Amino acid sequence: MEACNHFERALDLRKEEDPELIAQTELALDAVFRRVAEKGWGPYPRTREEILQIRKAPSPAFDEQTQRWGYIESDGNFVIGPGYLDVQPFRDGVAWVHRQGAQNWELIDDTGRVLIEPATGYVGVGSFSDGVAWVSRDGTTRWIAIDKNNTVLISTGYDDVRPFRRGVAAVRRGRHWGAVDGVGRVVVQFQYDGFATALLDGRYIDGFSDEGLAVVSLDGRKGVVDRSGRVLVPPVHHTIMIHPVAFLIVDDAQRWGALDRRGRTIIQATFPSRTGVTDEIDRLLADTRPVM
Repeated sequence: MEACNHFERALDLRKEEDPELIAQTELALDAVFRRVAEKGWGPYPRTREEILQIRKAPSPAFDEQTQRWGYIESDGNFVIGPGYLDVQPFRDGVAWVHRQGAQNWELIDDTGRVLIEPATGYVGVGSFSDGVAWVSRDGTTRWIAIDKNNTVLISTGYDDVRPFRRGVAAVRRGRHWGAVDGVGRVVVQFQYDGFATALLDGRYIDGFSDEGLAVVSLDGRKGVVDRSGRVLVPPVHHTIMIHPVAFLIVDDAQRWGALDRRGRTIIQATFPSRTGVTDEIDRLLADTRPVM
């Protein structure tokens, strides 16, 4: 039943592009429905969280009566009572909270149990990801990485940091940015002015995408590196955006083109807009003669 629901949504998205293919596919769905009439559907459609058996984390909520923060379940009831001056959302099963009278943050799990006491002295804290978080005792510099048991995983004090994504984090040492893995190994050398990963859907990421790619900047130019530090596209372009199968580029004349995943030109920068070059990529993907 879940598969049919997803499949029908996909058909709706493409109904105007290939009506012949859609008609053939609908015949196949009809056969499924006939089978269902005989055998039944099976389990009801589950949410993604149910399928993956993911328990939804409590959400931060402010209680007007106590003038304190706590966490509520989806039914609106407090599961962790309102007793905090400030809280952060749950990430990776844990959240940083700030109690009255304490200068530092403490870490709790989704039952409210304290995992890291405020006495540890963390003035600056970052959200956990992949079991790792950045913390600082002055809140601005000397960022180190810890696990949920407060074991120091990366003792090097960095001047600025970004959250871990798929085991890699962008960090700054002095003027230059690079990247380290979860045990502190440098995977991208400290030579860039920053990370500015732009995705086709409009999101910007301070670091690496889910597929392990990052847009880096150097002297006002953009390039692409992967999570191993390999330079896929040298930083020579005015703008770069990560497309699901390519890299969109913009030249100094604001014309759009595209590179493949190895940095080779597949569409010359001649299009006046992003839409034009993405339409051309779709046309190439639909061609029976592969070019990517």
